[in-house]
Amino acid sequence: MTDVSIHAALLGLALGLTAACGGDDPVAVDGGVDGAGGCPAPASERLLPLAIGASWTFRVTPPAGPVEIKASTVEALEDVGATKAGVIAYRVRTEKTDGATVSWQEDTCTSIVRHREQSFDLGELLESDQVYVPAKLRVDETPAHLAQDATWLDTYTEVEEDPITGDVTTTSKSERWTVEDAAAEVTVPAGTFTAVLLQRMGEGVGQAAKRYWFVAGVGKVKEEGDQLEELTEYSLP
Repeated sequence: MTDVSIHAALLGLALGLTAACGGDDPVAVDGGVDGAGGCPAPASERLLPLAIGASWTFRVTPPAGPVEIKASTVEALEDVGATKAGVIAYRVRTEKTDGATVSWQEDTCTSIVRHREQSFDLGELLESDQVYVPAKLRVDETPAHLAQDATWLDTYTEVEEDPITGDVTTTSKSERWTVEDAAAEVTVPAGTFTAVLLQRMGEGVGQAAKRYWFVAGVGKVKEEGDQLEELTEYSLP
């Protein structure tokens, strides 16, 4: 069996595992328009208004070391490729001090989900390639999941291929999301906003929580977790 066949077989297994595991309120990711536009809500109402040319720049403060800059840009709307061929999503490139990531994020009209992510070092050498089955939640905009104190479980399978060895690792993941504040005031270098404050906690021993502030018509303006990220500027077409 070739490496490609092995990868496909493992991905098929992951799909079956994800369907079998489920959650108490799993996130639906198949009800949209494949990120091709046509969503009824205008961009000014979306918590992450993806569009080609949109960009966000963040000041990143790690627990130790100097402050860094991270910049994300939506480059294209295209086929995700690999085992996700046929899925259309936005390609988002994020530049960091230690390299870059390229992710493919689909707008389903009620959520933004990530299908695939690649990590590169400073020399543009591919370090990892991850595919998420059925997808990994970025932000959920269904009314029930924007209400104060709402909580739900997102389950997915992460399929990671080592670009050097070709080894494939399959990991089942569960993450608990909670609306901490449906109208939180937050101030960052880019300004003062009213945001939806979300907490994401991985299920399992030793998992740490992350908190995200999303603003309608802007996107993510702040993140707390292993480091602090604060929006400094953004540009939306």
